[in-house]
Amino acid sequence: MRQVFVQGVGVISPLGRTWPETREALETGATAVAPITSFDVQGYPSRVAARVPWPLDDAQDRRLALARQAAEEAWTNAKVHASPTRIGVFIGAESGRATYETILALSRAAGGSSVFNHELFGRDARHLAAQIHSATVSPAAVASSLAAMIGARGPVETISLACASGAAAIVEATRAIRLGQCDVALTGGVGADVDPFMLVGFGILGALSSRGVSCPFDVRRDGFVVGEGAAMIVLSAKQNDAVVEVAGVARSLDAHHLTAPDPNGDGAFRAMRGALDDARRDHVDYVQAHGTSTPLNDAVEANALKRVLGSSLDATHVGAAKGALGHWIAGAGALGFVCGYEATMSGICLPTAGLVEPDHAFSLPHIMGRAIRKNVSAALVNAFAFGGANASIVVTRCN
Repeated sequence: MRQVFVQGVGVISPLGRTWPETREALETGATAVAPITSFDVQGYPSRVAARVPWPLDDAQDRRLALARQAAEEAWTNAKVHASPTRIGVFIGAESGRATYETILALSRAAGGSSVFNHELFGRDARHLAAQIHSATVSPAAVASSLAAMIGARGPVETISLACASGAAAIVEATRAIRLGQCDVALTGGVGADVDPFMLVGFGILGALSSRGVSCPFDVRRDGFVVGEGAAMIVLSAKQNDAVVEVAGVARSLDAHHLTAPDPNGDGAFRAMRGALDDARRDHVDYVQAHGTSTPLNDAVEANALKRVLGSSLDATHVGAAKGALGHWIAGAGALGFVCGYEATMSGICLPTAGLVEPDHAFSLPHIMGRAIRKNVSAALVNAFAFGGANASIVVTRCN
């Protein structure tokens, strides 16, 4: 099988319009979590989020706007050349949603009661069609749009696995290049979930922080904070000037519960072990953890890390981007990948913002406060999702 190299990355986040801007803010331990001002949050289970503050090109579908901007940065930086039929696009994304105002208008058009009034809806809802962006009806719209943007005519795939979507997309892009299905791949993930529906949904599940603080692995952690952004990566079979290789990938499934992870961490362990075996390694120098800041998920991941890495974990450093940027859901794993790539390429290992009092039940070698610099020959990236879908990736520095 062929090797797979990282040719370029792009990120738009609540802390920066590009990856260098975002990385510089993350290095200082900054956090983007702030009060929500884009809609009325009175009565909601959480009133904070990490939202991209700048105007976007496509206000009707934030997923598309975020994904395009990150993809443009990654594609420009990559400077790759391949036949359009040999370029693939693999994106982690979930379905978009019409605006809150449009949903309310549709409800009123249907009679606004528990009984759906077909006659009323047919008469009054017709004018609302123009307010529903065609891209919001399918998760595949993001990948298709990005393929058209870069002229890709090879395999196009959308992965929709909640919080593991972005990382799983990178896994599948890597496998496609290895197997010769394409020579170049644009991959990554996008999340745009700072909206009333997601706040209510995650609130009902009890997944959101009641304190409005994202603090992975902290003894005070009580849930995550919703965030948004996009992280895109260009991979290729040719090394060119690349210094980082995707050396190991693996996916697994807990098959335990629709939202809770297997408390024994079996699925997380198998994903990490599989990625390390694929990379033919038994240790890494840096871990970009999934680190949701929920009590159970952090405990499961920490214990699985100790089980996988054993005594070598003591010489490893662990960071989690969600402390600073919130949880991007479908985009989270791709953001984690870029953090792991950065550590391997430049030696900049980013800290876990919000982490002040580490839970000593785990005894992980956390990075707190500011970034550290060290020689990183390999990094492990984790993404674990609702439904027990897991993805792990090992990136290594090229010799």
